[in-house]
Amino acid sequence: MTDLNQPLLCPYCHLLITPEDNFCRHCGRSLKPGYGFFHSHTGIILMACLLGPLVLPWVWTSHRISRLAKIIYSVVLVLLGIYVAWSFYRAYQLAREMFDQVLNGLTLPIDIPTDIQI
Repeated sequence: MTDLNQPLLCPYCHLLITPEDNFCRHCGRSLKPGYGFFHSHTGIILMACLLGPLVLPWVWTSHRISRLAKIIYSVVLVLLGIYVAWSFYRAYQLAREMFDQVLNGLTLPIDIPTDIQI
């Protein structure tokens, strides 16, 4: 049986910690999965700005966020992903229409005289 007050080593900085610690006192890293910065509200919001719906695994593995907050984050991120995908598709359609108009404008029939002597 292990003593709860027996010192352990941090897996990141290899300095002494106690089993009750959630964070290393030296390097500040989380010692328990699901409790780090990327599992906090701030971390998830920052990652969502960069990755959108790809953040959902961090949302659902977090132990710091309530179930209701996880559901709200999921709905917002999925809707945001759908909106961004639709916006990119619409931008592609508009760019293609503009490209087609430019090409059609350049290929108008032009009367080239054939009787010009050089």
